[in-house]
Amino acid sequence: MTSGEGLRRWYRSVVDEYRRRTPGSARMFEQGGGVLPGGDTRYSITTPPHPLYFERGEGPYLWDVDGNRRLDLNNNSTALVHGHAHPEIVAAVCDRAAIGTAWGGHSPLEVEWGRMICERVPSIERVRFANSGTEANMHMLKVARAFTGRDLVLKLDGAYHGTYDGFELAAAPDGRVVPSTGGVPANLSENIVLGAWGDKEGVAALIRENADRLAAVILTPFRSAGGFAHPPEGYLETLRDVTADEGVLLLFDEVISMRLGMGGAQGRYGVTPDMTALGKLIGGGLPVGAFGGRADIMALTDPLGDMKVALAGTFNANPMTAAAGVAALRLLTPEVHDRIDRLGARLREGLATAVKDRGLPLRVEGGGSLLSVACEPEVARPDVLMTGLPLAFGNRGVFGFPYLSTSSVMEEQHVEYVLETARAVMDHLASALGDAA
Repeated sequence: MTSGEGLRRWYRSVVDEYRRRTPGSARMFEQGGGVLPGGDTRYSITTPPHPLYFERGEGPYLWDVDGNRRLDLNNNSTALVHGHAHPEIVAAVCDRAAIGTAWGGHSPLEVEWGRMICERVPSIERVRFANSGTEANMHMLKVARAFTGRDLVLKLDGAYHGTYDGFELAAAPDGRVVPSTGGVPANLSENIVLGAWGDKEGVAALIRENADRLAAVILTPFRSAGGFAHPPEGYLETLRDVTADEGVLLLFDEVISMRLGMGGAQGRYGVTPDMTALGKLIGGGLPVGAFGGRADIMALTDPLGDMKVALAGTFNANPMTAAAGVAALRLLTPEVHDRIDRLGARLREGLATAVKDRGLPLRVEGGGSLLSVACEPEVARPDVLMTGLPLAFGNRGVFGFPYLSTSSVMEEQHVEYVLETARAVMDHLASALGDAA
């Protein structure tokens, strides 16, 4: 269905329109190539024919260098739960900047920030801050290994836990565990066992089989790689029971899934891990990471106690991020969670209907304020389709496809605009495919 001239003609028309609308971004990308490799310093946002360059954001909107306004459903990869330049967060950051951005000492704000996280997340009795989700997962794993005295870790194949060597490993076609990117030493595969998302019996068997060498099992409790999705029934409960029985730590990467409720996915599903990594929304739009867990585990990082893991970072819990994070968490009440979840549900329902009504080979997934759109297996050229769709939505004023999230500054009218846009984009696509059939 999607392998013919219709798809190619549709894609060319979308790209031509995109180029017409974004000459300033094209020029910036060309200039960036002279100082940045490939004009890029964050691979996930660089797409052909050229990425967008934004000048400002306000509320739910972004403006690019060509003056185009777009409704933002990317929200900096789900991090901006309160949209752009929220007045209370801006005020907190400006007030803090006026009296000093960082220093080589503690800040009262880090205590308040830490208390808010400990009160919200069921598994976190003690917390430490870092500067990214990657760092949070990296430190969490190190502490888990130190606590258990074991090196082996079970992760799910294809799961993303940041750009840290210890997690950048995947299954080869022959079943071997190999690096998933260049620069990762091959012998790191000796420390990883790979399981499969949703395969509770298979993962349980791997835990039991390797229990004497296994420090921890790490996973995103709400699937984020390959499309957003709730865990299958009983999956998290099985992993919790088996790890507890075998003396293996259970680690949740909730960098994204903290959006699912005041206590994150673990609060929503009622499954409490031993440790949790956080990031994104807890920083109020500034760089952030955090991890925490049981007090006895986290005691290994106590500099005035029996410190077995020394963790430092010049900007850990810096006053700027702490100010933004405290403001963002204060704004993120149960009522706000409920509202962005309702908007997310309406968006998922509407997109799924638009896809179904037109017979397109796409699927809409997600939960809470998170949703994603992906190709069905029968698509012959998923690269063309999934490169063209974000451009097609962008041409009509919607940014973020195919990984979308709602924000607290969105209203019903914004959701209706996205759905109106989706119907127009999908009509164009369906027509092109039909003409070539």
